Amino acid sequence: MSVSIIGCGWLGQALAQSLMAENITVLASYQSKSTLEQLTKLKIPATRLVLPLAVDEKVEFSASMLGIDNTLFEHEVLIIAIPPQLKKGKLDYPLKIQQLVKLAELGETKQIIFLNSTAIYNGLVGEVDENQAFNLAAEKVATLVAAEQAVQEFSQQVDILRLAGLVGPNRHPGKFLRSDRVFTGASAQVNLVHQTDVVNIIKLLIAKSSKQSSNIYNVVSGTKVDRKSYYQVAAKALGLTTPRFEPEHVNCAGKQVVGEKLRQKLHYSYVYDDLVKWASGVYINA
Repeated sequence: MSVSIIGCGWLGQALAQSLMAENITVLASYQSKSTLEQLTKLKIPATRLVLPLAVDEKVEFSASMLGIDNTLFEHEVLIIAIPPQLKKGKLDYPLKIQQLVKLAELGETKQIIFLNSTAIYNGLVGEVDENQAFNLAAEKVATLVAAEQAVQEFSQQVDILRLAGLVGPNRHPGKFLRSDRVFTGASAQVNLVHQTDVVNIIKLLIAKSSKQSSNIYNVVSGTKVDRKSYYQVAAKALGLTTPRFEPEHVNCAGKQVVGEKLRQKLHYSYVYDDLVKWASGVYINA
């Protein structure tokens, strides 16, 4: 078994380390010098890949003609973990995915695992599962949907993971609670997942590769709590001032992402299913 990780940041690095600990061959990609330095520090093999590729999409291309390390697309599994960067105003995310899929087709990739976001459900209210219709009026949603459509063009195994908000080592929510900030959406439900569970689920998909055409899973803990309560717990755990929220005239629970499909089909039990306990410090060194 061998795995390429495109976009090896905070989550990808944890995944790479876990795979390497099991003697699985890993090759990561990087764009910035700072990422390379971190990968080198962690002894994760890496090669440079800058997306999107400067090519004419109407012209046939290959990794070698573009000076790309072919090895990235010679491994059996390709993990796509690049951020969409929508907050920076970039709308080329689907193009990047499309180019990666084309290179995977030209290479020896047998399975693509695409890490997307539950932000694809933005604008919806109540419980949402993988069969939910999207609010395509929102540019961010339309971009994320287009990216999923691009990866589904791959001719072999595709697994799409719609990840809830990520927490874990160095990502405790309390660390972002500035005393001068006033938050909105006090009654909105939180949708979160721990890094450890995402890594476990990706490894499970690699091991269970079924050669089916496409699977889509919501990846979210079973935590059921509103933002105000969750942030209060997080602040208390770190000894911070209780966070302030704008008053709400109407209760707005927002969306609650449902992840039962993954639990049932993959028979997976979350390590950190209650992230209120995690935020409060019940789990140590996590």
